[in-house]
Order: sequence, then structure tokens, then C-alpha cells
Amino acid sequence: MSFYDDGAVEMNKTRAHWALTALEAFGGQTGQREYFDGTLTIAPEVIREVAGDLIANIFHLARMNDLDPESIVAAAELHFEEETQEEVEEVIEIEISDGISQLEDFLKGQAK
Repeated sequence: MSFYDDGAVEMNKTRAHWALTALEAFGGQTGQREYFDGTLTIAPEVIREVAGDLIANIFHLARMNDLDPESIVAAAELHFEEETQEEVEEVIEIEISDGISQLEDFLKGQAK
């Protein structure tokens, strides 16, 4: 079974849950755990604060290992763009498929 079996939209929800798990774990270490209730509905300012703290700490770790933090941002942006593009392509594919089905039904009705 693949992560993609349920489609790109569901895969990206799974990715969001993974991020939530990371933020909750980080928040547990930094005293910010109470900001989270286990759902994906989180106040934007909470995401900005806690994720910002976590990303800053990842940057410290990267720098300690001779990695430019900007390369992490670039890689993350690339992944995000590709993953959201998969959602767009999935919606287009569904719309095309639905349109073809509707056209076939219409043509069958005309042939009678």
C-alpha cells in the first residue's frame, strides 16, 4: 500500500498531521504543548510562533553541521510546491474524467 492510494489531497492531509505531531512534540519540550488539541485547526499565530521556533532550532542544528539554513528553506519550498501541484493535477484529472463521462452520456442520449 502506498501513501498515495487515497490521492494527493489526502496525502497532504497526512503530511499536515505529521507536521502537527512534530509541533506537538516540540511544544511539549518548550512549554507550548497546551496550544494544541490534536486537530489540524490551529490559530495562525500559534503555527507562526511554534513552527518559527522549531525552524529556528533546525537552522541552529544545520549551521552546527555546516549546512546553510537557506538550503533547507529552498528544499522545503520545492517539496511544498510539488506536493500542492499534485493536488491541482488530481482535481484537473477528475474534472476531465467527469467531463468525458458527461459527454459520453450526452452522446448516448443523442444516438437514440
